[in-house]
Order: sequence, then C-alpha cells, then structure tokens
Amino acid sequence: MQVRTNLMGVEEVLEISEQQIFAFEPGLGGFEGLRRYALIGEADSPIEWLQSLDNPDVSFALLEPFLFRPDYVFELPDRDAEALGMQEPSDALVRCILTLNEDAEKITANLLAPLVLCRRTHLARQVILQDQELDMRAPVFVGMTAQEQGSTEQVAASA
Repeated sequence: MQVRTNLMGVEEVLEISEQQIFAFEPGLGGFEGLRRYALIGEADSPIEWLQSLDNPDVSFALLEPFLFRPDYVFELPDRDAEALGMQEPSDALVRCILTLNEDAEKITANLLAPLVLCRRTHLARQVILQDQELDMRAPVFVGMTAQEQGSTEQVAASA
C-alpha cells in the first residue's frame, strides 16, 4: 500500500505493509477525526514516525521510552488492555510522542501519555497515566547519554 507523507516538509510517497497500519480508538487528542496511522521507521535511527493515512500533513515523531528510560514502567489499565485486544505483554508496542527541536538537547518525550499499539490486533490508543512522577516533557538526550555512559562503564568494567 502506498501512503503520501509530508514528513519534515518533504512530500513523498512511501510503500508500507498492512503490518504497519494501526487504528486509534479513540483518536489522538486534537486529531480525533484521524484514526488510521502507519508506523514508519527511520533508517539508522531509533526514531519512528506515526503518519496519518488520512492527512499527509499529520505525523508524529515517536521513540521507544525504554531506550532512554530503562526504568520506565506503568500499568496498563484493564479497560485499555481489553479495548486493544491485548492477550499478553508481548502484544504491546509502547512509544512516546517526541517534541522535536533543532537543538538535540531540547528534544523531549511525553512519558505521561504513551501510545500503546497492539501487534496482534493493530489497534492503538494513547493512554493518559495518573502517575504524577512521570514527565510530560522528559529530556531524551540526557537519558540516552546516561544509557550510553552506563554501557561504556559496563564494557570498561568487564575488560
């Protein structure tokens, strides 16, 4: 299937598979009328794009939160798990919407309202968590730098 996109202001047509398509029920806040999206990976980058299939001008930059916050945990409410058709934890893809900035150190992720996509049913939703300790604008660069330093320290310690 082909999808039109204006990612980063560049108009193009991408070939996607049915496996990349997810239906949001309900729609994302502010975009309630747009329900079908494609999850598109970016070459050589952990960033993915959630591209609306109904409007080529609507896309969201996403990142798996565990890449920069390995301690990130939340409990998916039963009503959301049921609505998504989740049968086991491995059904879930968890992504956070990024707020991009030319200065990488100012890129943030919304940990308070993650997107949960079900691999099995291809249903998705944004879950608004009640945990006040989670940040709506968590710095990504700081978390990834800490992860990289931790990996380097582990390698140095084992050498």
